[in-house]
Amino acid sequence: MTTGTPGSTARKFHTDQVHYVTCPIVYTTLAYTIGKIPAGAAVIDAGVIVTTAFAGGTPQTLDIGTSADPDGFATLLVITSAGKKVADELATSDDLYQTADMDVTATLTAGATPSAGAGYVYVAYVMARRL
Repeated sequence: MTTGTPGSTARKFHTDQVHYVTCPIVYTTLAYTIGKIPAGAAVIDAGVIVTTAFAGGTPQTLDIGTSADPDGFATLLVITSAGKKVADELATSDDLYQTADMDVTATLTAGATPSAGAGYVYVAYVMARRL
């Protein structure tokens, strides 16, 4: 469903399927709003696909969460090598079920002199089917 405003409107499909919000990241930008997930969403996965290793001053880490809890899904994920970095807070997070539409965020800690880095942050969620 194209709305013309990707990521700014919470979406839910009419069939049972996994929903995603995703956003490209680069070393020159420190804060991102990945998208909006709707009330009734249950987060089932999150992480970052690092396509170009982040380099420069230390630390090179990423937090993923919501506007209410910026590290609710992942805290200080090390992004200094390419590959998939899985969110480390999902097993204990109290932010997995949303009672209201919520912005999903990512915050990069790039050190003093960031010089490289790119990837894609994602959060996957499902919707409770209401009959």
